[in-house]
Amino acid sequence: MIAGSAAAGLTGLLFVAVSIRMDVIAQSRELRNRAAQTLELFVTVLFVGILLSIPAQSIRIFGVELVALAVITGAGFLILDRRARGGASMGDGRAHALASILDAVSPNAVTAALILIAGVLLLAGIHAGLDVLVAPVIVAIAGGVASAWLLLTKIPASPGV
Repeated sequence: MIAGSAAAGLTGLLFVAVSIRMDVIAQSRELRNRAAQTLELFVTVLFVGILLSIPAQSIRIFGVELVALAVITGAGFLILDRRARGGASMGDGRAHALASILDAVSPNAVTAALILIAGVLLLAGIHAGLDVLVAPVIVAIAGGVASAWLLLTKIPASPGV
């Protein structure tokens, strides 16, 4: 519950960070997609919190839900990454440099893979999957905070500003 609430609050931080420098982000397809990946990290944690709060569901059903979430999240990260890389030649070099840093600190694949592992363990009836689930939540929040901070503090100034 705490992680889901934190993710919801951090989503607001991301919107503030993006809105402050909307002029630069709007011009860079790469930055827009990197910001969307950060949003997806926070929303993934929010969904984990929602799924955990469903009363009286079996451990195996929760495992199925986590596997589905991991597949959907992984596909979303992959699509956004391809779109970001496709837009890498657009915009100025400083925006591209920040987008490269965002790509490096954003734990997209790790988050999806750890959720998948937790889901598979729970699907097999192994309760340790709940313990494994802690790792992707922490990784996603930490990576999302780092990305939001970079978007807030390190985004290059737009020309003429």
